[in-house]
Amino acid sequence: MLVELSIKDFAIIDSLSVSFAEGFSVFTGETGAGKSIIIDAIDLVLGDRARSDTIRGGTDEAVVEALFDVRSADLVKERLSAAGIDCTDELVIRRVVNRSGRNKVYINGGLSTLVTLAEIAGALIDICGQSEHQSLTRSAAHIDILDSFAGLSSLRADMSSAFKEMRDLEVELSSVMKLVAEGSKERELKTFQLNEIRDAALREGEEEELTLSRERLKNSEKLNTVTGSAERVLYSDEGSVLEKLGRMAGELTDMGEIDERIKESAASLKDALFRLEDVADFLRSYSASGADDVVDLEEVEDRLDLIKGFKRKFDMDVPSIITRAGELEKELADIEGFDEKLVELEARLSEARERAEGAALELTKERSAASVRLKAAVEGELKDLAMEGASFLVDIKTAELSREKAKVEEEGAEQKQRGVRISEKGADRVSFLVATNQGEELMPIEHVASGGELSRIMLAMKTSTSFGRVPTMIFDEIDTGVGGDMAKKIANKLKGVALSGQAICITHMPQIAAFADNHYFVSKGVGADERTVTSVVRLSGDEVTKEITRMLGGEGKGDDVAANHARELLSSAHKEV
Repeated sequence: MLVELSIKDFAIIDSLSVSFAEGFSVFTGETGAGKSIIIDAIDLVLGDRARSDTIRGGTDEAVVEALFDVRSADLVKERLSAAGIDCTDELVIRRVVNRSGRNKVYINGGLSTLVTLAEIAGALIDICGQSEHQSLTRSAAHIDILDSFAGLSSLRADMSSAFKEMRDLEVELSSVMKLVAEGSKERELKTFQLNEIRDAALREGEEEELTLSRERLKNSEKLNTVTGSAERVLYSDEGSVLEKLGRMAGELTDMGEIDERIKESAASLKDALFRLEDVADFLRSYSASGADDVVDLEEVEDRLDLIKGFKRKFDMDVPSIITRAGELEKELADIEGFDEKLVELEARLSEARERAEGAALELTKERSAASVRLKAAVEGELKDLAMEGASFLVDIKTAELSREKAKVEEEGAEQKQRGVRISEKGADRVSFLVATNQGEELMPIEHVASGGELSRIMLAMKTSTSFGRVPTMIFDEIDTGVGGDMAKKIANKLKGVALSGQAICITHMPQIAAFADNHYFVSKGVGADERTVTSVVRLSGDEVTKEITRMLGGEGKGDDVAANHARELLSSAHKEV
């Protein structure tokens, strides 16, 4: 419910705050007083395009702010939650229009976007007239109105759930089909790469070992020369080091028997002699086997070239290549499993499609039956609203459903031929058609030009259906071209609408104003700065009687006829209610 509207520097309004109440409210006032400006301000709050020419002259920005009570507005709360906006029992929407073009949208104090605002506003207010915020002129909303009239919320929930399951499986199937297509192309390459790595039998640390071996083999001649020479000096040559050290060790041992102090040195020399003998044995063995190593150099070079080739080909080091082999094994296993997964998903999708199409067909059946009832109800209401020759029709177009296993792309192509596609709302596209005069061709309701006709059609819809999930209805121009008796009928219906929500009407008809629970008077005057300003006052008691008297044409003092008529209207309205 709209609780308060604050307007600053908007059109000819310098500063204005209007507090709204429950029930049926009317705004009256002389032509040009600014009633339409209030509607424009509400339009702005609901997401209308911001225009710099709406900013009051001499100021840089206009601000419009609206406070809503959303305690019972579950749909509003759902949309706020979906947008990630914290929601309490109150909702504040603020629009700032700047001459520089830096316009801003605030929702509950946080900066937001027009897209988010439009989504939320659609569940707050329905303006019935020439406004863009008129659900009847949005054909996408017609299916929701019909379903609300038919009481199909449970079937709609089933449809939404089934469609989501079907769509999720279609996405998953499409992904797997893509993987299968890619996998068939890549299977051969991946298999070749895996076999190549396996055949190479790479191991960590091998490259480092081979590099050292290559250096040894390249210097084998020098190594053999040096080790052979050292062996000969140590052992083989006459007068070798070991020969001399052996003789010296024996002499020192003998001397140790004479002088105890020499024993330790003699023992140390013997130990050194043993170690040198081990060195000589190694050198002898090394120089003897060195010639055989030359044969292995070519193999080492080939192996290193192989490793370098793998590193270059895979653009990674040896440990990573070994890891890649494991990854290739898994990828090939996944590719092998895709075919099986594909069969499974196709079966699941077929079942999900059957459920979705079954729910869609049930919705179509119920909608078809409800459309006949809605047509009769609306045409009856239109007749009561002085549109006796008007015709109303609910046009339902239904998508062709496959009811059999089919690929997602093929089914989509079939549905596109009819211009209707299955969705979370079913397989139907609903449009309201109307002919406002007898004999005229039925046309989409959004093409009806008259704001007054739109308002009366909306009122007929509202009184015929329970589609009012929107807590506030604003009727503009609803009394265009009607007389007093018809105005009373309209007022009675507006009063009925207000029983289940908030109804606000901009009217020139005293017969409608007399039925109001809350009466607001809009006037235009000159402010302290000698500029025109608009003001709004909530009337009560004699003020209401006086305003209705004015609306009846009783402008002068002592106009008892108009005043009495006003009192009669008010009394009659209260009795009828």
